[in-house]
Amino acid sequence: MHLPVRIVSTVRIVRLFAATLVLNSSSWALADRSHIESDTLTIPRVNVSKSEAYELVFRIELNEEYEFVLEQAKELTEESSTSGTYAAVAQTLILNQIEIDNGEVYTATLELVTQSPQVVFKVQSVDLVYTALTTRGGVRPETTDGVPHFQIGAEPVPDVVTEMYRRIFSLPEVEQQESVTSFSGTLCLWLSDNANIVLSDALLGGREFGHIHPDGSLHVALELERANDAHEACWGVIHPWTGDRLWEAYVLLYTPQNLEELDSTFQLIVDSYNFVIGQNIQATDYPQSFYFPSKVHL
Repeated sequence: MHLPVRIVSTVRIVRLFAATLVLNSSSWALADRSHIESDTLTIPRVNVSKSEAYELVFRIELNEEYEFVLEQAKELTEESSTSGTYAAVAQTLILNQIEIDNGEVYTATLELVTQSPQVVFKVQSVDLVYTALTTRGGVRPETTDGVPHFQIGAEPVPDVVTEMYRRIFSLPEVEQQESVTSFSGTLCLWLSDNANIVLSDALLGGREFGHIHPDGSLHVALELERANDAHEACWGVIHPWTGDRLWEAYVLLYTPQNLEELDSTFQLIVDSYNFVIGQNIQATDYPQSFYFPSKVHL
């Protein structure tokens, strides 16, 4: 059972960190995503107050439930992306993303349960954000280097593209319209007026958060770390305007050639959808259609 939450001021929490944490003088990499490896949780940056931020390392112990024992902390002075925040009143660590060794990514809230003799947190809540991506087989498809940005020589498999359309337009409040941002024949992923958009800057135009080219390749908006995941696993390539004229990350997803590839492509489409509307829908909630042919002829 969790101990009763005590109400403390931000100043007291800052003093707690300053007085009781072990400061690590080694060089630390600046990154967005926390990660768990070898029973250790590393959080690159936790904001404690407007002026205080730390990089933290916890030892993970399993008793009746998982406990996170603080082992190291380093006060950060340079600006970097935030991995989470410390809520002083609730005495909780709210972590944006934690990657585990199988590639899955979670959000989590950890609750402070004791300050002495060690600083210990326990899990208050945890939610799956991203499932792991397998690495795409074969050679990375060729794309243009500039704009218009598209896949070169893609050959869509009609049944696969039809199934992709079915899954995409089964997502709540996603409508099919002609794209307002791409070339002729491109269909956009349009959010209806009923959809609660939490990241309007990620929209391509109007209420469009992505679009499907006639060859079955797609452009979608993704959170930066997930865009990097997609690029590194060869499911897509970062748009050349990302970081310049565009927001966080814009990715061209390659034309899926079979059901296995479609599963990964659709996962990334759902990730984009969740990114824009602030939901946590899982791609596995929209499985293969019962009428899809058992064999796809390439």
